[in-house]
Amino acid sequence: MRRFLATALALLFLVVGVYCAVFYGGMYLKIPNRDLSVPFRTVGKELQVWDGAAYAPLSLRGVEVSPSLPGHPATDFAADEADYLRWFDSIQALGANAIYVSRIMDDSFYNALYHYNTTHDAPLYLVQGFGISGSGWTDAYDGSCLGRLLEDGRSLVDIIHGRKNQNASLGRGGGSYRRDISPWTVGLAVGMEWDADLIAYTDHSPLRSGEFSGSFFQTAADASPFEAMLARVMEEITAYEGKKYSVQRPVGALCTPACDFLTYEESYARQLHKYAAVDLERILPTQAMAAGRFSVYWLDAFCDQFSEYLDAGQAAELAPHLAGLGPELAYGGYPYLIARRHTMPVMAVYGFSSARGAMIGGLQPLTEREQGEHLAEVSLALTESGWAGDFVTSWQDEWERRSWNTAFALAPARSGRWHDLQTAAQNGGLMAFEPGAEPVCVLDGRRSEWTEDDLLLESGGFRLSARQDAEGLYLLIEGVGAEDTVYLPIDVSPELGSRTRTRASGDLSFQRDADFVLRLDGPNGSSLLVQERYDAMRERFLFETEGSDPFASVPDKDSSRFVPIRMALSNNQLVEHLTAESMALRRLKTWETGRLVHGNGDSTAADYNSLADFCYGEGCVEVRLPWLLLNVADPSARQIHRDYYPLYGVELQTVRGLWLGVGTSAAEIPMAHFPLKGWRSVQYRERLKESYRVLQALWTEEVRP
Repeated sequence: MRRFLATALALLFLVVGVYCAVFYGGMYLKIPNRDLSVPFRTVGKELQVWDGAAYAPLSLRGVEVSPSLPGHPATDFAADEADYLRWFDSIQALGANAIYVSRIMDDSFYNALYHYNTTHDAPLYLVQGFGISGSGWTDAYDGSCLGRLLEDGRSLVDIIHGRKNQNASLGRGGGSYRRDISPWTVGLAVGMEWDADLIAYTDHSPLRSGEFSGSFFQTAADASPFEAMLARVMEEITAYEGKKYSVQRPVGALCTPACDFLTYEESYARQLHKYAAVDLERILPTQAMAAGRFSVYWLDAFCDQFSEYLDAGQAAELAPHLAGLGPELAYGGYPYLIARRHTMPVMAVYGFSSARGAMIGGLQPLTEREQGEHLAEVSLALTESGWAGDFVTSWQDEWERRSWNTAFALAPARSGRWHDLQTAAQNGGLMAFEPGAEPVCVLDGRRSEWTEDDLLLESGGFRLSARQDAEGLYLLIEGVGAEDTVYLPIDVSPELGSRTRTRASGDLSFQRDADFVLRLDGPNGSSLLVQERYDAMRERFLFETEGSDPFASVPDKDSSRFVPIRMALSNNQLVEHLTAESMALRRLKTWETGRLVHGNGDSTAADYNSLADFCYGEGCVEVRLPWLLLNVADPSARQIHRDYYPLYGVELQTVRGLWLGVGTSAAEIPMAHFPLKGWRSVQYRERLKESYRVLQALWTEEVRP
């Protein structure tokens, strides 16, 4: 009996040990004389797929998918298999044939892709990216940097072949990967959005060399140390998959305009913060690399006049490729240059936001229709210039994301529990997540969803009602028409505010201190104003926009001056010589984000305007005010901005509610309390944006294999 138990235990330990070694450690036995399979390959600038008899051209067109859902950071990998399957149906109906992911996903994504592709005649191909984010490395060869890339590359090979167990960590998904999706995985791309500092430190290190010579990849004589690092990772992926699975597939790397191969005149390079360069043409495949290589570019509005500022040597070198390029083309002709200059297939990842807030000087916020039109313009440019892959980022809006010009004003925690309409990065999807199981208010000028329970105040012939959701504060003002001028004072902060607003035409007076005044004055003249001390942009960006110290002359707590609400925008203007005077031209631009847009906010209406803030109806007007416009940093926790100046920046406090009023300039405006309701979990609905339909019209008309 003892011998039997000992034998059983030994066998159990052996099975567990082998299981862990295979699925966690990647152990394998090499099968001798097994033919090498190459399901996808690159020939010149063309991608090709093996169809069982011969190689056929393959052009990819699709979207980037993330695991992001409202109420969760993307690193929670909250989307499940049912979510992905539902999305894949809509993605293929868009006219797409491919998906791009920029990280190792959890097992539900790969399970869904396997299930979808084995139950549909036309598959969705996958381009799998992976990379690192963060800082603290001495250079790219730091053990925790290069080691992570090598480890993730090997893990991905096992994941796509369905032979991996992995715990989720550091932005990587986890699970038990048992589905072989390698028949549809076109290639692996090394890199996310590279940190330019990391590239520069690596290339300037005297300890590093640009030399690399492997069995499948080698570097050119003039390659940089960072390029040699990429070649090493690409080599490891190819060698590992070839030895373990007898398969080769194309391997590539990622670039952005901030770290591409272009070099600019010194003065312009400093203004563009362009001090790192990666040329993927200097990573060369050997004869043994039958599958070939490719490159992925993240496109953005880097500088539409880029071709005018190249240094003399590069301008001369690229002269044949620069012919006919100009700012009237998408991204100033950048996609045409990249496609002309590269000798390998190139793929693009690009996107536009339908956010209410702006980010770049000279570029106004886009409606969903305009978002789609911009995407279609770029897609056509990529098609014309011969790009092999065309990926829109992203499939869905991502509530947890941040943009540089609003991040300072948002609560750092509780990521994704509310939707900021002001933040560009949160609104780049083709699919929107709308708060609630049903809408709190459809901004169409109709009273149908409002009840007597919503009524806050009735005075002077006006009735004021209010509601809230995870996007903003909704107001219904009855007794007002488009020809009337009415004022709505709003008290958010208990620490400051004014009971009057000074105007040349006569002061307004309020029942209690107000921090904001909403002025409704017809479809084209309505705006939200903020008391000057509670102006978030003044404290954070006054020096960058006007060159003045916001703390040198602080407005009074009870100042009666109310100013337009603005947000800071990047400034792409370049100057020939950097002097004190010319640098003033480089200051951040501003956008009056407090100016309200009139329109129909009903997404089912023919005249739908996704940027609509208010809509007049018969004897009434409906208004939506995004939370961040009111300095609410986290409505789910009822957290608002405190007084900026004693605390030297944005600090938060919790409040129970707001005070709202409505009236005219004829008398003191009464105000009533509106309690705020916090929440922990988020309900939401999915909606395909107008941009989806615009792009669908292009992609389904011009179907690719």
